[in-house]
Amino acid sequence: MLASLLLTLASAAVVILAGPPVYRLLSLSGPENKLLLLAFLPGVLLMRWYLRKLRFDKAGMGALLIVFVSIILYFVLVEGGDFSIYFF
Repeated sequence: MLASLLLTLASAAVVILAGPPVYRLLSLSGPENKLLLLAFLPGVLLMRWYLRKLRFDKAGMGALLIVFVSIILYFVLVEGGDFSIYFF
């Protein structure tokens, strides 16, 4: 669980900090909150690696729990609000 949590938080920080400059190269408008969904991809890949390749069922279920809870929190807190997570 800890590995999945740290990986998700690190990738979210990368998406939040590096998202606007990269997004402005491709588009004229600012980035949307939907770009944060890319931060959950490493957690999903870690979960799949635990479950399929290593056969670590308990570790895979912990990674699944972190990914599931973080996606639900995204849709409840971020997507439902009228604010942008990109504050600069």
